[in-house]
Amino acid sequence: MSRKKRIWYPGATYHVMSRGNRRTVLFKDNSDYMRFLECVALARKQYGFRIHSICLMSNHFHVIVGTDEVELWKIMQKMLHPYSMDFNHKYHFTGHVFESRYTACLIEDERYFLEASRYIHLNPVKAKMVREPLDYVYSSYGKFVDDKSCINSRRKQKCTEMIYELTDTSRVLGCFSNDPREQYRMFVEGKISHAEQEMLIRKEMGENESWLPW
Repeated sequence: MSRKKRIWYPGATYHVMSRGNRRTVLFKDNSDYMRFLECVALARKQYGFRIHSICLMSNHFHVIVGTDEVELWKIMQKMLHPYSMDFNHKYHFTGHVFESRYTACLIEDERYFLEASRYIHLNPVKAKMVREPLDYVYSSYGKFVDDKSCINSRRKQKCTEMIYELTDTSRVLGCFSNDPREQYRMFVEGKISHAEQEMLIRKEMGENESWLPW
């Protein structure tokens, strides 16, 4: 498992989290989620990075980003700055939307990579927002297990489809053989304890119960 490092090099992969300033929400309604995903898509079009897993919570988000020939800070600035401007304009707010600098942990091995993806996809379950990870529409989990049953409205379907378009599942699923989708589902939803790995990730990302959505 890796440790948090503030370095960058070509081709690096990071587990990134950013949250609302003073625990405030980042997404008030479905259109906010959609606008943020549009900002992510525009950033990816410009810089060509890969998204391996993503989950948007109401007051923070997690994403695994695979970089190529561009620094992570440029990618994050391109994602976050336009959304912040639009969010403040829409709701007549001023000041910071996101809390200081995003948190990024360099991923140096496949074990951490898989554990981080699992952690991200279980975030809504751990927050007691849903009972099953497939029930949460603002997550890439459904694309990994090839199930769109979580799409329960036309408006939310657009967000889910956009998340699916943005997410590259090949590296995660490539870690498994013989029905990788089912094996990943069992890895995420199985009864085997990942408590030690989850605790380490939470410590590295600075996430605790105080940051659960209200």
